[in-house]
Amino acid sequence: MDKLITTKHLIIGGALCLLLPRQELFGDTSPSASLANQGDDSSKVYRSAYFLGRGDTGIAIADDEDAIFYNPAGIALGKGIYKKTVLVSPQIHMSQASRDIARRLGAENADAVDTVLSAVGKPNHVGASNFTGILFRRAALGVVTNSNADVLAYKDPEKGGLEVIKANVDQTTGGTFTLAESFGKGKFFAGVTGKYLVRTKGQIEASAAEANTVQDKLNNTSDFVGVGRGGGADLGLMFQSGGRMNTAFGITINDVGDTRIAPEEPTELDLDLKQTINLGVAIEPGTKTSKLRLLADYRDAAGNVIKNPYKRVHLGTELNVFDAVGATGGLNQGYGTAGLYLDLYVMRFDLGFYTEEVGNRAGTRPDTRYFFQFKAGF
Repeated sequence: MDKLITTKHLIIGGALCLLLPRQELFGDTSPSASLANQGDDSSKVYRSAYFLGRGDTGIAIADDEDAIFYNPAGIALGKGIYKKTVLVSPQIHMSQASRDIARRLGAENADAVDTVLSAVGKPNHVGASNFTGILFRRAALGVVTNSNADVLAYKDPEKGGLEVIKANVDQTTGGTFTLAESFGKGKFFAGVTGKYLVRTKGQIEASAAEANTVQDKLNNTSDFVGVGRGGGADLGLMFQSGGRMNTAFGITINDVGDTRIAPEEPTELDLDLKQTINLGVAIEPGTKTSKLRLLADYRDAAGNVIKNPYKRVHLGTELNVFDAVGATGGLNQGYGTAGLYLDLYVMRFDLGFYTEEVGNRAGTRPDTRYFFQFKAGF
């Protein structure tokens, strides 16, 4: 019930934009204003803040808990038996527009209506996630939760230029179990992550002409919210040459054959996670005290989720000193990213920003998002 209430409140907040009389404040009227999916967050069980800062790259060198979701073969990296325990790893990310709304509403004497209107035509995104688990070399067990909410009001030429509100909400919670092994003198790695997930998905789109019926739609949550559960698997391969440059290659098949999520009640929403094939390459020149990483990933090569090939490209770079302090940067779908991190072994801090393309085509509706993550473990 809490999930449905949260979903309803979010969509009601967005729907208020339709009922406000000052229509001249609505933004983009180009055909590209129609949205394909408002970002790719809902197709991912977990997104690493560390990876996002460097263009969301790392398929070829994924390690520790990030390997579980980006390339399970990375669980076999390293020496010894024990890798680490992650007690908590809360992460939040928020659109620039959403951050501006929160800041303005928190200001003294802020006008709520004017504040909401100031963001019309701009993507609004809020997300949160957490991973807890124990990782050994060759095996890992964890629990993950990931929530995303997107709201956008815009003019849609396909509906005669009427103002339209579109809202998507996605929440995924589940358990993961990863097995990996190295072979070929420790240069080749293979792994698989099995996962059992509970997914809640909400989606609604309404035009200004439907404003009088929006509340009726919201009263029946089964029309726009689906809840289900199911299991799936991710496969990963990795090659690392070693040596001074340590050239690395990675390939993953996420959600092999599609992860089927069986709805608890009949729904028109598709809760499944579609199969994606992802490729990565990296080089790591460095010294005993510092390391430079250059990375490139190509996501969803078959186009099952991301239809535009330009949106599949990710480039990244990282400078690391003493394996404790680092700066990252890159390109995510053609937009700049940046991040900083401090790793103190028992705790870690990551912060930065990235930009997600939420339109049908790259370059049409960028959404700049800020993220922060704290990890504690040993």
